[in-house]
Amino acid sequence: MSDNLRTRLLVAALGIPLTVVVVYAGGWFFAAGLAVLAGVGMDEFVRIYRGDGSHPFRVLGALGAALFPLLAHAVSPEAAWLAGAPLLILATGAAAARVPPREGPMTAAALTGFGALYIGGMLALSVPLRETLASGRLEGTLLFFFPVTVTWLSDTAAYLAGKRWGRRQLAPLVSPNKTWAGAVAGVTAAVAVAGLYGELLLPVAGGSAAPGLGPSLLLGLLVGGAGIGGDLSVSILKRECGVKDSSQLIPGHGGMLDRLDALLWVFPVTFFFLNLL
Repeated sequence: MSDNLRTRLLVAALGIPLTVVVVYAGGWFFAAGLAVLAGVGMDEFVRIYRGDGSHPFRVLGALGAALFPLLAHAVSPEAAWLAGAPLLILATGAAAARVPPREGPMTAAALTGFGALYIGGMLALSVPLRETLASGRLEGTLLFFFPVTVTWLSDTAAYLAGKRWGRRQLAPLVSPNKTWAGAVAGVTAAVAVAGLYGELLLPVAGGSAAPGLGPSLLLGLLVGGAGIGGDLSVSILKRECGVKDSSQLIPGHGGMLDRLDALLWVFPVTFFFLNLL
């Protein structure tokens, strides 16, 4: 076993139980955990773009991103997204006051607002999965981990299939290591895992959150596709700025954005799909 694989397994062995505890606890504890993830992810986003010569605001961006999950819990996800308007106003005012015209004040404001909305706002849409769409701690925990589990196993299947059979690149300008074989395997695995999870695990809680086999399979298809899109979106960001990982925060895994990339698309897709049901 390589040192890198050993490190990744050790981090997973510590991180997964901690994540389960935070999600199961729910309430403000869960919202605060999401806020920390959003704030750290936004801090990485700011550092990446500052390294490329732009001037997004670190403190305002991190606080703004962290605020979205907290508002989603305290009020609603819709109310949280309404906070994007005052955030953009504050970012524009700060840019006008602190960034000289030749150094891109509007770019600084745009990056600050977009980053906070993209990271914190997307994560905020996972709050209803745990708190409002299910009844009880166990059901809420299982519903939250539904798209997370599908994404993790889909990503693993895509990686293994891409290494074994990958020939044709999926998005050569953005992520040369992504292949069509990996994408097909990942989406196929997502559908299979979603069907099993929806039929075997969600009913364990005895609530009403289980969508049924047909909707679970369709959700797996959507989550598989959304995961690829979220992964590629952060790859675009990193390639644009010439970095390999968003940071070295998590040994063997890169940064927080590297871990959240797929979920930033998966949570909104799951939220809207289950609300339509």
